[in-house]
Amino acid sequence: MSLLPKFKAKVVDADWLRKNVSCRAACPVHTNAQGYIEAISLGDFDTAYELARRPNPFVNVCSRICGHPCETACRRGVHDLPLSIRALKRAAVDLSSGAMRQGGGIPKRSKQNKKVAVIGAGPAGVTAAHDLTLYGYDVTLFEGSNQLGGMLYHGVPEYRLPRQVIQSEIEGLLNVGVEVRMNTKVGKDISFSDIRRDYKAIFLAVGAQKGRDLRIEGVETDGVINGIDFLLNVSLGYKVPLGNRVVVVGGGNVAVDVARTAAREAGILVPDEDHRYEASIDIARSAMRLGAGEVHLVCLESFQEMPAHDEELEETLREGITLHNSRGPTKVVAKDGKCAGLQTVNCISVFDENRRFSPKFEPNSEEVIECDTILLAIGQMPDLSFLGEENALDRTPSGFVKADGKTMSTNLPGVYVGGDVAFGARTAIEGIADARRAAVAIHRFLSGTGVDQDAERPRLTMLPMHKMPAEYDRIERLEVPTLSIDRRTGVTEVELGYTREEAMTEASRCLKCNRVPMVDWDKCVLCGGCVDVCPYGCLKIVPVDRLEGEAKVGELAEARHGVTVSDMSSSETETGNKWFAMLKDEEKCTRCALCVERCPVGAMWMGKYEEEGYVAV
Repeated sequence: MSLLPKFKAKVVDADWLRKNVSCRAACPVHTNAQGYIEAISLGDFDTAYELARRPNPFVNVCSRICGHPCETACRRGVHDLPLSIRALKRAAVDLSSGAMRQGGGIPKRSKQNKKVAVIGAGPAGVTAAHDLTLYGYDVTLFEGSNQLGGMLYHGVPEYRLPRQVIQSEIEGLLNVGVEVRMNTKVGKDISFSDIRRDYKAIFLAVGAQKGRDLRIEGVETDGVINGIDFLLNVSLGYKVPLGNRVVVVGGGNVAVDVARTAAREAGILVPDEDHRYEASIDIARSAMRLGAGEVHLVCLESFQEMPAHDEELEETLREGITLHNSRGPTKVVAKDGKCAGLQTVNCISVFDENRRFSPKFEPNSEEVIECDTILLAIGQMPDLSFLGEENALDRTPSGFVKADGKTMSTNLPGVYVGGDVAFGARTAIEGIADARRAAVAIHRFLSGTGVDQDAERPRLTMLPMHKMPAEYDRIERLEVPTLSIDRRTGVTEVELGYTREEAMTEASRCLKCNRVPMVDWDKCVLCGGCVDVCPYGCLKIVPVDRLEGEAKVGELAEARHGVTVSDMSSSETETGNKWFAMLKDEEKCTRCALCVERCPVGAMWMGKYEEEGYVAV
């Protein structure tokens, strides 16, 4: 038995190629990020904008506040730092020649003559209303407040997301024939049962605007405020007296914004239940902007574990907010019936060995942070009291609506959900993806047919020439320019965005993961020149008996050569030579194409993977 290490092998098929473009695969709506980044690197900002907005109705909003899972997945991060993909999307928005236009990539269909209700006008609700109208339905959008946008408007501070960006985007999306009923509270102005009776289907997108309570001694003391209530009041223009010292409890993005906005305005929501403290950082920022002299942020996590985005934490520290990591609140200290401090203990660990939330604390490690106000930002819950007992929706153990992950359907026939009400506080792009899935499912439910979308047309074409930009592998990541600290007052936008030249430079760092060196085995002579020239050791030529391939590898080998992998591993060819396979480590490859240039017989070529048409989510 050979003691040599085995290699895992996969077939380069359409599924592999799709997943290999990691930024696109990670995006909830599968935005062709690599495509618009390449267009930016060439100075074509109009094409970049068209590619960015095609699958995303809220492309202009997301260019400023997206949680950018694409960036986390970016393969450039294996080598140094990932591309600043969200900031490049904003460059496509800001530097294209046209004004903001409707996104979404859905051509208008014929009238279905059926009524659909959407409840809640946040990003998920507006997206569903937009898509369903284009699918031909008569859509009525119910919104309980006098403002469209949900937590985009009431939760995200204006210094991060200007209100005119939200308004322009939503107006364009709803200007397709959606009937909008503002100031209409379901359960008060109209019953949910009446809506079920009058509409063929319902999409429920009411969010999770009810903040979680912290169950510690003294939490009812005057001066302890729920962070979500604080954000809503600030966004509505109400003055919230905070005193000189404020403590925000939580470790996520919303808490950061509250701390910054108490010198200004409001917050942002979070990805999932594992990041239940995402609210806290926004709240801490808000507190600073409303005039608090000192803002402290207390969270269970260590600095490295905090769920808030790195760039948000950097801005928070720059703005003078004090972090108290690995501390758990245990008691509100009161004096004369008012908040005077928060007692905390040292948090040894936040999660158990299975990554479940299960904090452990160090005995006798109590410390008190003196303060006038405590803002709690430890997660959100939906308020579904408006449904009535006759319309009970199944819930998850955490209290959210249980939904089918593919169709967003619930236990009530014809009732679909999306966004925070189903999964807890998430990013806007995830709510948008939920809505797009639900719109497709509702159309299928009501029409009995699939959505007649443009068919996807994946293809791999040979590039006659492939050349990466000069010094692309040595260019350092360009941080997004921001407003200087001394000018951060009022609602002035903090992030300034890239200039045209900066955007092109940052975009040129892209490794172009949709390009793949391929081998023509009818020409290959196994000289090993490609292996030798590769600067990162990406390529290997190994005997087949050292492969641990998936089933597809064996199927392809047998179809191509008429020999099973098992036979290849145990026998030699007619000429007495062994069977070999070419392997490539995709994480290391930088698309330099030296292997293609080195091949003496022209057996290697560079292929470009493309996928046209609207991609269903």
